[in-house]
Amino acid sequence: MAESKVGRTATLAQLTPPDPSGRRAFMLSTGLIALLMIVNAVLCNGLSLLGALVTAPGLSVLAAFTAAAFGLPYLVVILWLDRNEPEPPWLVVSALAWGAVTATGVSVLFNSLFGVIAGAAIADPAAAQQLTASVSAPLVEEISKGFALLLLYAFFRRHFDGVLDGIVYGALIGLGFAVVENWMYYVNTGTVAGVLALTLIRGVITSAGTHMCFTALAGAGVGLFRVLRVGVVRWLVPPAFLALAMFVHFAWNTLAGVIMVTLSDNEVVQMLFGLPVAVVVLQLPFVLLVVVMAILALRHERRIIAAYLEGEREPVIRDGEMAALVPSRRRTLHLLATLMRSGPAAWWRQRRRFRALIRLAFEKWHMDQEAGHESAQAQAHAMRVMALRRELSA
Repeated sequence: MAESKVGRTATLAQLTPPDPSGRRAFMLSTGLIALLMIVNAVLCNGLSLLGALVTAPGLSVLAAFTAAAFGLPYLVVILWLDRNEPEPPWLVVSALAWGAVTATGVSVLFNSLFGVIAGAAIADPAAAQQLTASVSAPLVEEISKGFALLLLYAFFRRHFDGVLDGIVYGALIGLGFAVVENWMYYVNTGTVAGVLALTLIRGVITSAGTHMCFTALAGAGVGLFRVLRVGVVRWLVPPAFLALAMFVHFAWNTLAGVIMVTLSDNEVVQMLFGLPVAVVVLQLPFVLLVVVMAILALRHERRIIAAYLEGEREPVIRDGEMAALVPSRRRTLHLLATLMRSGPAAWWRQRRRFRALIRLAFEKWHMDQEAGHESAQAQAHAMRVMALRRELSA
């Protein structure tokens, strides 16, 4: 029997329970801060872009191309990691844009102010520059990037399921930041040779362990906050992981040059030997930490899908679908076979069914985990479970 319009309206109203006044105030203040940051960033980055295009248009285009081209493989890897329950494309673009526009603009402003103050206080340009890199950059850049994670959790919690989502969003924000920051550095070299040399250093050798890794660590902390749900420790996790991101950033900016100079006073040897050693010592442990957390989170997601779809029956889940759903490689092969056998329309329908089934598993998990201590959220998840079951049964 078809649902009445009144019934559908009531269901949709229950899907989004009214927020407490405290949560509304938090979201309003957070949104206002975000708006101010965006306006400032657009102005700062707009002036930088305009200045570069006017003074060196060809070099600016080359720098933009190399910065984006060497960031693209990382985007593919990040999206591949998020294969169980891909984030909405508009949120992916928003995370990239925040890192590329907002976080870079805010960082340029505050790092420049810090540099001016440090230069006036120390009267040594080199020392002031190093102080900015070691103190201001880790604090300002990680906070400006991490604020996006707070926004994602506050406003789009439905799409923020756990640790893997935190890592994915953090890596996307860091990637956007790295691409624009690299472009700024490349343009400032002033020559094509300088752009290519710096692309090798920043875009290839040191890229994986910098901004993507830093913000992925902070994102993992927010993801753990989402998973833990209750307890005092929960509130300590995000600031602890943000502090870790700042520490790793500080260690890289402060000690990489020290390692390179200690190993050799020859610039060529420093670049070809000292820099890779610095990457191994200062970056690799934390890149591996992010990779291990991502692998464990993927396994956790696979267990959720298997456990929470186990009790579903026809017509919600069809015979044989569960075997094709997990692990993800079976799902990929099944969809490829469907495309080859039955064409794009059948592939699209089956892909939508798989995504709806995975969403159903996560909604049931959230409903189970939040029952009792977050009744409004549990009710919202319960209503989404009902809606997904109707969609799948149809």
